[in-house]
Amino acid sequence: MEEKEFAQRLNHLFSELPENQRVVFLMNRIDDMTYGQIAERLGVGVKAVEKRMHGALKFLREHIKQKI
Repeated sequence: MEEKEFAQRLNHLFSELPENQRVVFLMNRIDDMTYGQIAERLGVGVKAVEKRMHGALKFLREHIKQKI
């Protein structure tokens, strides 16, 4: 049951991420794309991708800690 609850919480947290951060996170972690590939696909710079990923990871870390 714990694993199912954690997955539900994680899905909820993904829905709370700003769309640009969520897209970058999923492209990197699920689609296994590099920052360069993501930047090219989205038409932004690699630094923008890095900043979005940093924001997504920071948000997820902070909120997962609060829930555990």
